[in-house]
Amino acid sequence: MNRQVLNRGMSILAGTILVTTLMLITAPSVSAASPDFTIETFGIDDDGNPFITVKGTAGETVPDETGDIYAYVFFTDDGIYAVTSHPGIEDSDEVGDDEEWHAHKIKLNDKNCITDLKEDGNAALDGNTVTVEDTDASSVDKVLTAVLSAEKKGGVCVAHVFDSQE
Repeated sequence: MNRQVLNRGMSILAGTILVTTLMLITAPSVSAASPDFTIETFGIDDDGNPFITVKGTAGETVPDETGDIYAYVFFTDDGIYAVTSHPGIEDSDEVGDDEEWHAHKIKLNDKNCITDLKEDGNAALDGNTVTVEDTDASSVDKVLTAVLSAEKKGGVCVAHVFDSQE
């Protein structure tokens, strides 16, 4: 009987270690609880710009060399804007190094993959606030913070949503 209890205990321990290892391997490099991506409020500021406030410091966390793209995303009446940071891909004239936060106007398909990307809007990060300036947006319906990933077949797609609010 003691041998059965010991074997069962070892099996449970091995299973727990396996599940924990798989969770660590597949988890994004920033947890959903990161205050830099935890949304407090959103809307249109006094200057008419879409904004998000976070619990932490906006833009403080940037992706490492894994190819992830971190984004603050605004669903507005003028389309979808994303303020992004990513190493290794230079796709914006707004900043010298695209690891610096910058803005794009994007379109997403039903699989949450980018189908169109334009250099539109300007990113402004100050304290706990992310703002997209120079848009024609007058309302914000939804916001989210996310990590996007470049997939071979699907293009650049939302891989994980850290937080969202409507």
